[in-house]
Amino acid sequence: MFRLLFKNLKAKQWIAVVVIFLLTLAQVFFMMQIVSYISLLTGAVQTSKQNGVAEIWWYGLYMVICAICMAVVEIIIRFVASATAASTVTMLRHKMYERVNEFAISDFASFSTESLITRTTNDMQNVHLAWLTFLKTAFVAPITMVWSIILLVQYASGSLTLVTAIWLILLVVAVVVLLLMVTPKYKIVQKLTDALNVASRENLTGVRVVRAFNAESYQEGKFEKVNATFTKVQIFNGRVLSFFTPFVMFVMMGLSLSILWASAYVINGMSVDQANATFAATNAFVMLSGQVVMSFILLVTLIVIWPRSSVSAKRVQEVIEHTVSILDTENPVEFKEQGTIEFKNVGFAYPGSDKEAVSDISFKVKQGETIAFIGATGSGKTTIINMIPRMADCTRGEVLVDGVNVKDVLQKDLRDRIGYAPQRGFLFKGNIKENIAFKDPNMTLEDVRWAAEIADADGFVMSKRNGYDSEVAQGGSNFSGGQKQRLCIARAIAPKPEILIFDDSFSALDYKTDKTVRGRIAEKLPNATRVIIAQRVGTIMDADQIVVLDHGKMVGIGKHYDLVRNCPVYQEIALSQLSKEELGL
Repeated sequence: MFRLLFKNLKAKQWIAVVVIFLLTLAQVFFMMQIVSYISLLTGAVQTSKQNGVAEIWWYGLYMVICAICMAVVEIIIRFVASATAASTVTMLRHKMYERVNEFAISDFASFSTESLITRTTNDMQNVHLAWLTFLKTAFVAPITMVWSIILLVQYASGSLTLVTAIWLILLVVAVVVLLLMVTPKYKIVQKLTDALNVASRENLTGVRVVRAFNAESYQEGKFEKVNATFTKVQIFNGRVLSFFTPFVMFVMMGLSLSILWASAYVINGMSVDQANATFAATNAFVMLSGQVVMSFILLVTLIVIWPRSSVSAKRVQEVIEHTVSILDTENPVEFKEQGTIEFKNVGFAYPGSDKEAVSDISFKVKQGETIAFIGATGSGKTTIINMIPRMADCTRGEVLVDGVNVKDVLQKDLRDRIGYAPQRGFLFKGNIKENIAFKDPNMTLEDVRWAAEIADADGFVMSKRNGYDSEVAQGGSNFSGGQKQRLCIARAIAPKPEILIFDDSFSALDYKTDKTVRGRIAEKLPNATRVIIAQRVGTIMDADQIVVLDHGKMVGIGKHYDLVRNCPVYQEIALSQLSKEELGL
């Protein structure tokens, strides 16, 4: 927890911590002044008949002034602590978000989506609570305790010291037992929070499948199992913690009663003057011992919060300090060509796997050409194209874009040259114009419509009441599959990139729309190199090169006319979709 926080504090936050420390010293000073004057006030009350009440009024006025000053300082401390805690957690959340944005595809294998969401929200909130509590109590509690103990020495006697020590030892033992019982459970709580998010997200994203199979009861059972376990652990923690507050009150009352009893035993048999002096000292001792206990309680409050927060801090730290697998080179080079792609004996293996997912991939594409990839599911098509924008790095060989190795250029510069349409059409919450102009928010409406017309999306967009200002729900759930794909294609085309990557982006389009969109792209962007993954032979028949994949290996490369005659794998795929007459066989 401390490592995460202190390592990420900025200068202004360090200044705030110092200010809180100094204010705490002032607060404790005023507090101890009040405690000290209680003894003097007690003595003045006992002698008021001889000296009048003027002395009592002055002591009381001074105590009131100290109390007001202490209240003002407390308000300032809480204000500064709240602002500091909020700014610190905001910075940590921003760092975490930035680091996740730097993740390569392989990095996401270490953290599930649900876990990352939990770490950004629930875990970060636990860190905020612990840091805020620390700023409010970590200084005042030990300072008050030390100062109280120093003053206690003035009034200490053997019996009073022994009584105080016994009750404090009892309190310490209770706290240790409490922490030993609760800390392991908090680790389980955070993992169960992840599990709850998984169950909830799975049910919400797959709601159509759930309803289609009447599987609501099954899904409820899965959720209820996790929810019941989570509830059981939380109830256990609640029961253990609920014991603590009453026990602390018992210790405080027992300590005060024991001190008064011990003092009464000592006072019995003394003269009046000795008894008065002892009674005043006893009052001061009760107040100071109470301050020691209260300081201990403040520390315990922090200690109780700390186990869960330390678990959360570790989970946040794991993300922030995660070593990203794909980093920019320190000495980037300039691109030598334009719109070219070349793979030289490329192989790729996923982390932790001894077997390559794709191997011995070699081809070259010139500017303005179209290369297509086809093969069975799991043959490595998406894995190959992910290496072009460097979403994954090859483990063997070289991937060259515009004449240079993708590892030798900045990722931003590389991706500025690439337009990408994913296999699963995904839209962001906002409006249609914002989604198409995702690469450049300052893009004009004319440029947005130009891209939409190429993608055959302008028609259905303009049929909406608000046109390009029409709302897009999260994930594009208010659009059909074909509409989402066309908008994603428009988004890829809009910045007019050198290289266009279509990861099975035409699958939801009918044959006519598919052919129309590809024809418009070739006409309007003749110099753009096109990389297409497709399952339909009709989509890739006119490609300059077709790469046929089978179990991660190239089993054929060439034009459609040659492959359909010379490549058995391609021939089998083609005949499963088209007749021999249509294929010219």
